[in-house]
Amino acid sequence: MKGNWQDVVKELVPNNIYYDPRSHKLDDPKEYTEWDLKHVEDADIIFAYMETSNPSGYGMCIEIGWAYNSGKTIIFVNEQVGRKWNMVNECCNYVTDNFEDGIQHLREITQK
Repeated sequence: MKGNWQDVVKELVPNNIYYDPRSHKLDDPKEYTEWDLKHVEDADIIFAYMETSNPSGYGMCIEIGWAYNSGKTIIFVNEQVGRKWNMVNECCNYVTDNFEDGIQHLREITQK
């Protein structure tokens, strides 16, 4: 949420509709949670990125769980290899520790 990786994804894999949680400008937890989960439901593919600098990932885990339960395709880029993410990994269709690999996989499945 604090970096600009979402902009990189949009630039490198254009011609898709992206729901970017940075765009809602909501401060109330109830409102932004509803916004996030609605857009997870509306999406076909979820691109989740756990950067090394991310201290938490709780919100991302909720979004991945919601997407999994909704039958969505989930790409999970996890740079925090040392942390235990086994359960999250099992919910995802594609897991990598390399951002470029995640981008390439997104490109492949959206340009078929």
